[in-house]
Amino acid sequence: MLCRGQGVAPGVVDGVAVFDADAAVAARQSGADPVLILPLTMPQDLPGLLAAVAVVTEQGGSTSHAAVVTRGLGRVCVTALRDARVDTDEYCLRPDHGEPLRPGDRVTVDGSSGTVHRGGLPTARTTRTGGAETESVATAVRRILAAADRHAGLAVRVNADSPTDAEAGRRAGATGIGLCRIEHMLLGERQSLLAKVLTGAGSAETSEALDHLRNVLRDDFVAMLRAMDGLPVTIRLLDPPRHEFLPDLTRLEIAAAEARVGGGVGPDPVALAAARRLHEINPMLGVRGIRLGALDPRLLEVQLTALVEATGLVRRDGGDPHPELLVPMVTVPAELDLVRDRLAEAYEQLGWIGAETMPVGTMIETPRAALVAGDLARRADFLSIGSNDLTALGWGLSRDDAERELVPRYRDLGLIEESPAALWDDQGVGELVRYAVTAACKVRPDIGVGICGEHALDPAAVRLLVGLGADYVSCSLARLPVARLTVGRVTVAMERETEAR
Repeated sequence: MLCRGQGVAPGVVDGVAVFDADAAVAARQSGADPVLILPLTMPQDLPGLLAAVAVVTEQGGSTSHAAVVTRGLGRVCVTALRDARVDTDEYCLRPDHGEPLRPGDRVTVDGSSGTVHRGGLPTARTTRTGGAETESVATAVRRILAAADRHAGLAVRVNADSPTDAEAGRRAGATGIGLCRIEHMLLGERQSLLAKVLTGAGSAETSEALDHLRNVLRDDFVAMLRAMDGLPVTIRLLDPPRHEFLPDLTRLEIAAAEARVGGGVGPDPVALAAARRLHEINPMLGVRGIRLGALDPRLLEVQLTALVEATGLVRRDGGDPHPELLVPMVTVPAELDLVRDRLAEAYEQLGWIGAETMPVGTMIETPRAALVAGDLARRADFLSIGSNDLTALGWGLSRDDAERELVPRYRDLGLIEESPAALWDDQGVGELVRYAVTAACKVRPDIGVGICGEHALDPAAVRLLVGLGADYVSCSLARLPVARLTVGRVTVAMERETEAR
């Protein structure tokens, strides 16, 4: 045993330790299986996450960036290390006891138990691939899931951020896309597009980046709508904390100071000025979601135009697209009015005046949104419960570091049973959801309701949503079978309880 943390993406895998994204890519290209170890992950680390077989981060939790992305990619992941630290100067993992783990060392990551071990797995591993026995098990699983679907009181959608995920989700039995995160569509090589728009580095360059961004989004939307032809596709407007797409201010300041002292070349002054101007003390509570669109109408226009244009192209080619626009971080009803006005302008700009517009929904992910859900329902066609942020804000816990020290200690002291990010809080967060859905349904009885946070698989959350008459749950691709089974089992249990009474 090297150290313990929180397992946030299940599985057991071994590989060689690497300590930056470029090293992970290089290791993969050389034929090795890299285990990427970082203090925390950022969008620019995506190539490394794609190359790695497992990811370990010192900071994080079950709803942190590393957790959400690795679950979507199907990678093993452990975060929130309790007894080890990532040394970025020496490029090693330093446990509280024992020798450091260094680049190239063999390491095993258990994303189910949340442990990291020195050395590799036993070489004599028996793996059954193919054959009558495997096919028999697969057939049995398909029969069980089909039975669960017949009894399900909720539809099960998939969280998909690419055409590939959409196609795989449909094959895996998803009834649509419950959450497509535009910011996840802009990771990796595309990250620079959003960075250029946010920093405003030259009007011509910014305008070019906006045009490119519109084309990229439109093409992906077209492919996703085609993959889910006839099924709903919920597209969420950009919702990134801006610092994830901006240069690191601390590093820029250090580079500028070193240049002043040593007389060397400092950082790009435009990038430095933008990083200073856009820096936020708490980005997760700052300019996110619709707030970003309100402050930068160009970004909002690009997203809406790309989606409307993609819908028209698919319909022109004989498809049956069903896009749904989801607005994140809503706190006042006027924000929905703003989006609806801009959406109408997008239809008008493309010459589709009088066309049937797509449904517009609101995230319920802040306590205030839950408390004013009745007013929001007058502007929204559906509600999407964002249980990750609603839990974090309801408890006053950071999604990035609360589960490293505070939550484990509270659990050890018996103050809580489990992390609120992992176990549905029916008494607190559940009451906010009950209030929101009940208030919204009084105003609009036909309003759609779904949940797209990590609690979508918790039986207690499913029970609540079935009882409230909700429409769907949405989860990552890898968890679709579990979600389908959970929804079916909970629904059957509730029916039996009703019959017993």
